[in-house]
Amino acid sequence: MSFLNNFKYQYHIKYLENLLGSKDYPGIFNYLNNLKSNKKLFHDLSLKYINDAINKSEQDILKCKIVWISSYLNNDYEYIVSFIESYLSNFSLLNQKIKSYQNEINNILINPEEINFNTLVNQSYFFQWMIMNNYEIPFKFISNSLPFFSTQENYNFTKSNITQSFIFIINHPHEIYKILKNENNNDQEIARNIFLNLDQKSTKQIIGDTNFILTKKGWHTNTLSWTDANVVNSLKGKIISKKALLENTYEVLSEIILHLIQSGVKIELKYDFIEEYVKNKPLVQSPLLEDISQKEKKFLSGYVEEFIHMYDV
Repeated sequence: MSFLNNFKYQYHIKYLENLLGSKDYPGIFNYLNNLKSNKKLFHDLSLKYINDAINKSEQDILKCKIVWISSYLNNDYEYIVSFIESYLSNFSLLNQKIKSYQNEINNILINPEEINFNTLVNQSYFFQWMIMNNYEIPFKFISNSLPFFSTQENYNFTKSNITQSFIFIINHPHEIYKILKNENNNDQEIARNIFLNLDQKSTKQIIGDTNFILTKKGWHTNTLSWTDANVVNSLKGKIISKKALLENTYEVLSEIILHLIQSGVKIELKYDFIEEYVKNKPLVQSPLLEDISQKEKKFLSGYVEEFIHMYDV
């Protein structure tokens, strides 16, 4: 860094420190936004200050907010993602391609990086701040299979001043287990290990120049995190069962759009469009997999019974 650039950088540091010290969080957001033309400077100073500022601020950060579409397995949210993409094409200000959280993170990083779960936890607000600044739309929809988390320092996966709403899709845990078992040559031990995250093992995924080493945690932990009453209430969440989606696709898709409207997303309820979509692209039941044994069901029951009874899965 040249002497002049270092002088400018230190000037920005001092100014932001003063704003932080006086708890002028809107001032921090505005100041950083005015630096967006310098991509590296905006990235580096945001990384240094934005987590703390967002965590301590309760007001909306930007004109753009995030809507999450989440489930434990990606294929459980794919139909809803495709539907919402198609539905949003009716509204010019919201027309968009819905990508995964990891894809969105990769798009905002300026250097190749390795992102593990600890990095995700500690920089979650930074990632979402950068994503929101990457779009000129009022709501950015993002698909996700990671758990909601809270830290001892009171950092969460997201906050209501970043997130507008979320949809979480629950499939029957026995179906999840059968899919995991089928994907691993019917190996019960591997399926149980993944389903319950017994060995705390992370999954590696390379997207663009970013190496993600993340864990979804076990099905129980992941599902419990997004269905927690405080999370649902504070982030205007909607819990959907895959069973209900299969049996009453039109009604459930209508409920989702109505929920988004009630949560503040500026769209209209178009029943004719939903009816036509379901007619042309019906949700098809996945091929039936071999049922699991009573022994396997008994092993899983201690982790899944409360959800089976609580939600119509």
